[in-house]
Amino acid sequence: MSELGRLLYETRTAKQLSLADVEAVTRIRQRYLEALEIGDYDSLPRGTVARGFVRTYAAYLGLDVEGVLDLYSVESGDTNPETAIAEPGKPRLIDYRPLEVELIDPLTRTRWLPWAVALAFVVLLALGGWWLLNRNPDFNLLAAFGPAASVTPTSTATQWVVTATPKPAETPTAPLPEPTSDLLPLPTPTVQASATPTLRPSATPEFVSALVLEVIVAQRSWVRIVVDGEVAEEGILEANASRVYEAADSITIRTGNGGGVTLVLNGEDLGAMGNVGQVIEHTWVVNPEGVAEAADQPNTTFTVTPTPAG
Repeated sequence: MSELGRLLYETRTAKQLSLADVEAVTRIRQRYLEALEIGDYDSLPRGTVARGFVRTYAAYLGLDVEGVLDLYSVESGDTNPETAIAEPGKPRLIDYRPLEVELIDPLTRTRWLPWAVALAFVVLLALGGWWLLNRNPDFNLLAAFGPAASVTPTSTATQWVVTATPKPAETPTAPLPEPTSDLLPLPTPTVQASATPTLRPSATPEFVSALVLEVIVAQRSWVRIVVDGEVAEEGILEANASRVYEAADSITIRTGNGGGVTLVLNGEDLGAMGNVGQVIEHTWVVNPEGVAEAADQPNTTFTVTPTPAG
């Protein structure tokens, strides 16, 4: 027994758990659990699926997951990154969740950027004018930013002050407050309330990158298996026969006896394909979002009518 197998076995027995108890929670078949405990790594699916078994089993027993994975890599020589098979207490790994798609077009984000800059400039300009008016009430904002024609009253006013010195009482700058009253509404726009929308980051799920399909025949059945576009097997399998197929892109299985064929996908028991005598087909593909199951082909049930002898 290997060091990893002894650790898993002693921890499980200390918790008074049987292999059937572990299988019921982790959805890992007992023969794979037993292979891990006795160090029979050749009986495990190679690559990411096997490391997923180790991670799930170690997490269920409460062990140091990373330490157990390192020990498995040393003993088995398998250093590929693992694929999460199932979390303890959850019935299925592949739940075929809907895709998470951002509803905001990336082009839209760049379209409002020039408008936001222009709006910020207008707001800053209004705030600057409001600050100048409060700091210096005699400041003529229209004279500073208005057309050149506004300089004419300034020159005439200067000429009038020089010639009409006997009337100092008529020098009030009453016309000046009028522009200020017109300019006070400038800082009123509260456009800065339109904050830049923040997008909720979506967690990156951990996807399955390989397909390992185990076919277990309970009744004599005709089957056809296509792996990555190549026909891997086609013919009649006798009862108690089993096959394991690995695919990188897609895998399709079709049978004429759905009730006589049981499937295990990536270590998870999917049960019988259908009913006894039912023609049924399943296809799984690996895409950037994970593993997806294609629509099943139309099912046909054949009824066997006994023919009287003689």
